[in-house]
This record gives sequence, structure tokens and C-alpha cells, in this order.
Amino acid sequence: QMSKSTGNFLTLTQAVDKFSADGMRLALADAGDTVEDANFVEAMADAGILRLYTWVEWVKEMIANRDSLRSGPANTFNDRVFASEMNAGIVKTEQNYEK
Repeated sequence: QMSKSTGNFLTLTQAVDKFSADGMRLALADAGDTVEDANFVEAMADAGILRLYTWVEWVKEMIANRDSLRSGPANTFNDRVFASEMNAGIVKTEQNYEK
């Protein structure tokens, strides 16, 4: 837990300056799912920033090599499985929002 007395306290502005807004979002999302106090871990924020950086670099690589990617209609078995999973996720999300 963060506390001024233990010296690990950060204001929101300090935390965003240190970890970025997206790094904070990832760390806070991982801080806890229960009704107990959230447990912010700086290592998790650092790891989140690294994951974001890695993902951005992968996207840049995919965009640079887009001519070598598959094109045309999405008719393969894997395409149909992917579409089915996405549609099932959409239905489940809608059901959870309705609850």
C-alpha cells in the first residue's frame, strides 16, 4: 500500500509522469479485483510499459511488412473459428452488461 509515512506515496501527476497514463491504467487494472484496498506495485507499472512498448514495436513491424501478409477473403477454418470466438465474446459481453 502507498503511504506518505513509508515513502512510497505518489500523487496522480507524479505517477503519470513516471509511468505514463497507459502504464498507470495497466498497473491499476492489475491492482486488485476485490473490495479490499488496491495494491499498486511499481514493478507491474514498469512491466506494463515494457509490454506496451513491445506491442507498439510489433505493430510497426507488421505495418512495415503488410505487403507480405495474407490478403483476400477470410475463408479458412482458422478465420471462421476466429470470427466465431469474437462473436461469442460479443454476445457474452452484451449479456454481462445487461446483468
